[in-house]
Amino acid sequence: MLHKGNSLIATDLDRYLSANNPIGANSDFDLINAWLQHCASNSKNTYDSYLKEVKRLCIFCESIGTHFTQITALEINEYLAILKEPPPHWLKDNKSTVSRSTQILYKPLAINSVEYAQTVLKNFYGYLQDAGVISINPVNLSVKIKADTPYDQAAKALSFAAWDYLSVWLKHESEKANHKNRSKAIRDRWLMHLLYHSGARRGSIVDLTMNAFKIQDKGQYRVWTFEFMQKGNKPHEVIATDELIDEWTYYRKAIGLPSFPSGDEGHIPLVTAVSKNPSSILKSTNSISTRGINYVISECLELAANDCEDYFISEELKNTTCHTFRHTNATHRLRLGADLVSTQNHLGHRSINTTMIYLRDTQEHQVENTQILNQNLKKRSKDF
Repeated sequence: MLHKGNSLIATDLDRYLSANNPIGANSDFDLINAWLQHCASNSKNTYDSYLKEVKRLCIFCESIGTHFTQITALEINEYLAILKEPPPHWLKDNKSTVSRSTQILYKPLAINSVEYAQTVLKNFYGYLQDAGVISINPVNLSVKIKADTPYDQAAKALSFAAWDYLSVWLKHESEKANHKNRSKAIRDRWLMHLLYHSGARRGSIVDLTMNAFKIQDKGQYRVWTFEFMQKGNKPHEVIATDELIDEWTYYRKAIGLPSFPSGDEGHIPLVTAVSKNPSSILKSTNSISTRGINYVISECLELAANDCEDYFISEELKNTTCHTFRHTNATHRLRLGADLVSTQNHLGHRSINTTMIYLRDTQEHQVENTQILNQNLKKRSKDF
């Protein structure tokens, strides 16, 4: 719910509207709250999302010295342009923690999110117009924002933007959290990076120890591998990426271990269990359970989504499950250039047809592949 006195909600809570308005709003607070109750009271996510959009608009109005009921279409255009390309003073310092109170943008919004912001504000000002507070809806006169491609809410994998945001958020939380919560934040960071980089299923990492990581010779290469059990209790191993090893060593040092093992570590859980005492998590000798994994992911993703200024990334995170990390691993591998066979082996698929599901042959990829083909054909013709 809204609270009077919150300067982010309205620039002037003492500025009273017409006492004759049909919704009975006597202040900015009452007016915004009446709109939220009218159009978003049935969904907490929608309520929070709509409120976030109005908060940002109020900050903009305050910065240009106008009231939100007096904003013009040109000023709406200026505001939407700021969302797409914010000036430095609208952006948070990349080294600062992610705050749950600020509404300053963490980074420029995606075009889909700017389009969404315009849609929400159109609804807001339409409500004000119906209530007799304003005579013209300024958003109707603003330049129409149109995303190039619609947001696919049914997509099973996180977009690159969503994963990048989540990864940065997890790192901020682990490095900036207070002493009591830092152990939990470090464990949570490790869990989600492990799921993403390995592509392992939730049940595969339960009861694993530090011995799951081994250094092995693969032909002329000496690499770190991650070993676990697949479905049907079948042993499986993946070659660990540099980023996974970086996260592993960060976690190891946080729990008082050297960067790399020097002996048997079969007694040390790979991911420690959930505990009622956050400060003791990293000292636990118990391994996390499947239920614990569900709890950690649900809690972290909700917090990360609430912190996110980008509506579409926030929605992706809210719809993320444990298995989403496996889908994301597969999709990102293929998008970044890994071939089908290596990805099939990495995921442990019996049939390559299963792996091919992750190849989304979009129009953009068709064009890119055609351009590569054209370049190769031209090069080939010159050789003859």
